[in-house]
Amino acid sequence: MKINALATLLLFLTIACPVLGDDHEHGHGHGDGHGKEEASKKLSNDNQYLSNINLIKGHLWVGIELYKNAQIENAKKHMKHPKAELYAAMIPTFKAKGAAGFASQLERLALSVENEEPYLAVNKNYQNLLKAINVNEQFVAKASASVDQKILLVISLLEIAAEEYAMGIVNGSVENKFEYQDALGFTTMAKNILEDAATEDKSQKQRLSNIASIVNKLSFLWPELAPNSNVNGDAKTILNAIAEIKDI
Repeated sequence: MKINALATLLLFLTIACPVLGDDHEHGHGHGDGHGKEEASKKLSNDNQYLSNINLIKGHLWVGIELYKNAQIENAKKHMKHPKAELYAAMIPTFKAKGAAGFASQLERLALSVENEEPYLAVNKNYQNLLKAINVNEQFVAKASASVDQKILLVISLLEIAAEEYAMGIVNGSVENKFEYQDALGFTTMAKNILEDAATEDKSQKQRLSNIASIVNKLSFLWPELAPNSNVNGDAKTILNAIAEIKDI
C-alpha cells in the first residue's frame, strides 16, 4: 500500500515531547493540556528552544539504536507517538529566528523507517537529518554557548529524563519501556552537550568534567535498551544527580 507522505510526516512528527514552558512542564502524551493554541506561540527563550531540539534528537537517537538492533516495531513507536506537538509547535519559533526547520528531512527518515528500508539507508537519512537539526541549533544568542548555559540545558534535559524514567520504571518493574527509552535518549543528549562544550578556562573545564562524571554514573539505570526483566533503577537517582550538578 502506498504511503501518503504527508500522513507519514505527521505520524513521524509525533516524536512525543511537549513544548517546554517557562515552568518546564511537559505532558509527553499524558494530558498536559497543550493544544492548538500552543502551536501559535514562540518559545520564550533559547534554553527552551535548544531543549526541545535536543528532545527531538534524543527520540531519534533511541529510534535509530533500536532500528540498528533489529527492533523495528519498537523503533517505529518512537516515531509515531500519539502527539504531534513538539515539531509543529516549534514552527513559529523557527520562522521568528529565520531558521529553515527540518520537516523534509524528518519526512525522509519517517518514510524509510515506515517502509523498513535497510539500516544503511535509514542511517543515511538519520545523519542527513542530524545535519539539518544542527544547522537550526545555531539560531541562538552567543550567550547560549557559555558553560553556564550549557549546564542549564543539561539540567533541563535531565529533569525531563527523570520524569520519563519515573513513568517507565516503577519499583524496579518496567511499566513503560518507551518512557524508559526516552529517558535514555535525553540523558545521552545531555552527555553529548557536555562532551561538546568548549572553554579555555581551567576551572570551567574542571566543572564540566565533574558534571560529566556525575551524568556518566547514571548509565547503570539502563542495563538494556529494551529490558524484558526488572531494572534496578529509580528516577530519584537522576534527581540526586541534578542536585549534585546544581551544587557544582
